[in-house]
Amino acid sequence: MKSDYIYFGEAGLTSTSANHVANMAKESVKNLADELSGVSFYGTKVCLLSGGEPKQSKVGNTAEQLDKTYDSLAYIGEAHALIAWLREAIKARERLLAEVKQTTLATYCKEVLGGAEVPKVDTNIDTWMKERGYEVPDIDGKFPDVKKSLNPMVAFGYNQIQLFCLKAGLKMPAEVKQKAAMTEDEYMATLSVKDRNRMLLLEAKAAVIGKFIHDDGKLATERRNLRHVIANPVGTTGEGTQTMMIEFTPSVSQEYVDGMFFRLAAEHRALQAELNGMLAERDRTIEADKQAKAAEWQKATEDFNREMSVLRDKLNNYILEERRKHSELQAEYNAWAAAEKERHQQLTADLEAWKLAESKRIAALGIIIPNELRDVYERVNGLGK
Repeated sequence: MKSDYIYFGEAGLTSTSANHVANMAKESVKNLADELSGVSFYGTKVCLLSGGEPKQSKVGNTAEQLDKTYDSLAYIGEAHALIAWLREAIKARERLLAEVKQTTLATYCKEVLGGAEVPKVDTNIDTWMKERGYEVPDIDGKFPDVKKSLNPMVAFGYNQIQLFCLKAGLKMPAEVKQKAAMTEDEYMATLSVKDRNRMLLLEAKAAVIGKFIHDDGKLATERRNLRHVIANPVGTTGEGTQTMMIEFTPSVSQEYVDGMFFRLAAEHRALQAELNGMLAERDRTIEADKQAKAAEWQKATEDFNREMSVLRDKLNNYILEERRKHSELQAEYNAWAAAEKERHQQLTADLEAWKLAESKRIAALGIIIPNELRDVYERVNGLGK
């Protein structure tokens, strides 16, 4: 940026020298800051409680020593200002060099050449035709002049033919959609109250009885327990003097329990058989519905494809005609593009030469020292000499 030139003149410090001076100033400031951090207004002595001569452990600053504080603080402030100036100058030179390096051809034409036109090497033939008022042939059949919101979920070919129909005033066949097959819930909705209730009742009763008589169900478990009790009517629990004898007495006969188990098992089989019959009827009805809708969709698809084939042929003929128009303008565009490319190459070479010269000029600029910082600069620059 132009404001960065405030740090430079024809004569002055290089960036290396400026950095060296800033480092020396930083080191000298550190030494003075260390001294100031030890300022104290009193001294101390220590001694043992058991006796002995007191010993000086800390000495406070004298008034004469403290008088030098004013000069030290002033120097530190000026040194910091000098460091800031030199560091900012170094950054400014880096920014100026970076600006030159990053200068684009557009910026070079505008600011260095005074607004020269930038070669349009990236202009495609469609843009070129629009700039000259030509009607751009639609060689890909994208129909940019047709404003219509299309369904992004359908195939591009369908959308393209739909746009063509809108442009040419042709009728577009309706999109084919396959009907969803009947669901189990929909099948249940077709049943009478009696049949629906019967199916639900069968499912519920079969589930309840099945859970009760299953191997890990309550009836089966207690049936096994009864056999064990009959075989082992007396048992014990506990140990030693705490041992207790337990006598088991069946409340019903094993024959009764076995009869109950087999009756429930038979009832469960009967319920399940009737339920399976109703479920099989449900599956047959759903499958028949699925087949009927598939056949309907197949026929509709064939009709749709025939109509789309006719429209696709018309679309292809339209695109061929548009491409013929496009080829007539190609030669004129090619000549213009070649001239723009040649001008671009020449300006690019000029830009690189300007960057090299400008970078050398900036690198040769010296970092000046403001009058207000001249004394502290001389003092720092004299350190070690």
